[in-house]
Amino acid sequence: MKENFSIPRKNIALHPANPPCRSKLMVIRIPSLKTEDIIFRDIVEYLKPSDAMAVNDSRVINARIRGKRETGGKTEFLLVEKNQGCWSALGKPASKISEGITVEILSPSGKKTAVEVIKKEEGGIFVLKTPDNILKYGYIPLPPYITAERDVKASDETDYRSVFSRREGSVASATASLHFTDEIVRRIKDKGVKIASVTLHVGPGTFMDTYRDPPPERFSVSGKSAGIINSAPRTLICGTTVMRALESSVREGKISSASGKTSLYIKAPYRFTSRGMFLTNFHLPGTPLIDLVAAYIDEKIPGGGAAAVEKIYRLALEKDYRFLSYGDAMLVIDDEQSV
Repeated sequence: MKENFSIPRKNIALHPANPPCRSKLMVIRIPSLKTEDIIFRDIVEYLKPSDAMAVNDSRVINARIRGKRETGGKTEFLLVEKNQGCWSALGKPASKISEGITVEILSPSGKKTAVEVIKKEEGGIFVLKTPDNILKYGYIPLPPYITAERDVKASDETDYRSVFSRREGSVASATASLHFTDEIVRRIKDKGVKIASVTLHVGPGTFMDTYRDPPPERFSVSGKSAGIINSAPRTLICGTTVMRALESSVREGKISSASGKTSLYIKAPYRFTSRGMFLTNFHLPGTPLIDLVAAYIDEKIPGGGAAAVEKIYRLALEKDYRFLSYGDAMLVIDDEQSV
């Protein structure tokens, strides 16, 4: 995809579809690149009883805390990871935050607490001493492009968390799963499809808009989930986070029980172990997420993945699809795996 490819402001979703299963879904067949336009709730019709579906069960935490410095200046932190009783966090304005200062934090309900900046590290990272219940003072961490246009709403507490989310640890949502509802999941299970949960706690790297390698993110794939996926002829991989977790768990050519941190940056040429059906949202051009999608297509159209993604994205714009976290989705079906 060309670096100068841009998404018009009107196509960037600031709110989810209501209900989320009413979002649009572009179905893309590879290697033919034939497309269909459907409503997301009809994704069930593309599944077979022998299929497996892999989802991310990580849950977004209320990681964004807001307050003011002793000087009165507004300050915001994005809590990233807790370690030995302290939180590492991204802070802004970074140039105004120094070691030793105390920042008064105000919760969405108006309650106050305080955090102390005990260390300033490279890259705008700060180490904070916080109360144990600091997440009760936080906001759901919607992407900056949304909060630049509107305030966080109470409905975002549920809208920005998928029906699969169980394990707290992400600072951004695994957005491909936001389209699912309890009813759709029930229909999928009734069809005989087995659901395999994996975990990848999404870190701040998801907000990057450059080609830099994403920072390490915690992941785990259980033996049970690996068994479900390996025994299925075809798997629906729900999102780039699931794909990265699965590919990070590959041992001797199979999905295996694994856990740890992954910095896997998938770009063409790449040989995927996890293939079949790949569900993903429409992402911001120029990011590692786009590279992953292009690599998936490129394996079936050698050398043509990036051009194919650009063609798909231009078609989506022509058809007024909505982009990014609260936007519509695309389902890439590998016809050579559709047995």
